[in-house]
Amino acid sequence: MMNLKFLYLSFSKEGLVALVEYNEKKMFEVKLKEMKTTLTSQIAEERDISEVIETVKQSVKDAKLPDIEIVRILWDVLMDAVQWSGKNQQQNANAALRQVKTWAQLLSTFCTNGKLELELIYKVQIQCYEDAKLMKLFPEIVRSLYDQDVLAEDTILLWFRKGVNPKGRQTFVKALEPFVKWLEEAEEEE
Repeated sequence: MMNLKFLYLSFSKEGLVALVEYNEKKMFEVKLKEMKTTLTSQIAEERDISEVIETVKQSVKDAKLPDIEIVRILWDVLMDAVQWSGKNQQQNANAALRQVKTWAQLLSTFCTNGKLELELIYKVQIQCYEDAKLMKLFPEIVRSLYDQDVLAEDTILLWFRKGVNPKGRQTFVKALEPFVKWLEEAEEEE
């Protein structure tokens, strides 16, 4: 089997770099989709969390998927699996928070640094902004992720002070203010 570097060089000589890059992008998209499909099934079947973690690790290894993509996919799959109930805000809140708590270990396994934690907050922010039934849930989800040791205090404070994603930012900053105040007071007491 010809290695990709050789193929890339051969195609480059022929002026076909765009074709190689297009193919690589398509292969990457296929691998992401495969992983998402597998995870969706495992979560729907409520498989053991260690099995799901191993599946993700294997996908990362086989497909060389970037950590940031993994965090994005995990959040999407977890929220897609929630059983949303029409207009009942409290049931929706409970369902989303139950999902976060149930799968927190999965998220924390792959949110291994501040950059990835920040990406998770952005995913939560965007989803809460774009989905009316989740709009008021942002501070509760962030707090739950903090309580489950998925998000570090420093990451939350960084997002609060300097977060760059504008979608609903002002609303979410205001909603998160009491929690941030509590974090800062707890920090001062130490």
